[in-house]
Amino acid sequence: MEGWGDIDSAEDLTALAPEATAAFARVLAATAPVDLEGPLADPGLRRWRDQFVGDVASLDDDQRASAAAALGDDLFTHVVATWASDMHRRLGGAWAQLSGAVPAAGVVETGADPTLAAWPAVDEFLLVVSRLDQLDPVTTEVVRLRGARANNCRLCRSRREVHAIEAGADETTFDAIDRYETSDLDERLKVALRVTDAVLWTPASWPEGLVAEVQGAFTPAEAVELVYDIVRNAANRIAVALGADAAQLTDGVEYFALESDGSLTYGLPAPT
Repeated sequence: MEGWGDIDSAEDLTALAPEATAAFARVLAATAPVDLEGPLADPGLRRWRDQFVGDVASLDDDQRASAAAALGDDLFTHVVATWASDMHRRLGGAWAQLSGAVPAAGVVETGADPTLAAWPAVDEFLLVVSRLDQLDPVTTEVVRLRGARANNCRLCRSRREVHAIEAGADETTFDAIDRYETSDLDERLKVALRVTDAVLWTPASWPEGLVAEVQGAFTPAEAVELVYDIVRNAANRIAVALGADAAQLTDGVEYFALESDGSLTYGLPAPT
């Protein structure tokens, strides 16, 4: 098992989750043919893109309508490619922080592959990351909910993962996420939530001391899974940007299971 003393580069980290790293490389290859810069000659679309990348929760219906009018049939592909480009940047920042070495190309070098379809590549990445098994279910769920609330994904906010509840989490745990620094959550969970906030809000410059906290609380493989989980969860930005994130329930929460094969089972009864 690799310890932090063995980590000298981004490649040392990404090698700890080779399937997830390869799957994200395919996302980049699939979205590379999309022209992200040309459409930004439209000032309204540029503002929309900046909002999507900076604070997707603040997008309103008028901004969504403007983007749809500007991009037409290319809207979905453009949103997915924008998400991939942004997540590439955030992953590169995380690997640089955790390894202490600035990676040459964010995550991996990859060329465009027009034979790959963008959304299936993203869907494969989400599934592969869901199969990672280094983190406990409570940490995984708390991190997911922090991202759901940061991005204001109504669907994600309305769901609870049953294995986390069976492992001891409850609504008191989930309520504490919003005020985690002053809560009585376990310090390991607080570190995970600080990393979540750093990747989502300050990807190029993590708070002083956070890397040392990560290295004290998590193994390298756990930290890599944590970062990939944050990026996987941030795929909800695609739905939020399109206004397609409505919860399926009008009251209460929906229970689901993250299965060992990475699949998700929805509509489960409340754990007892």
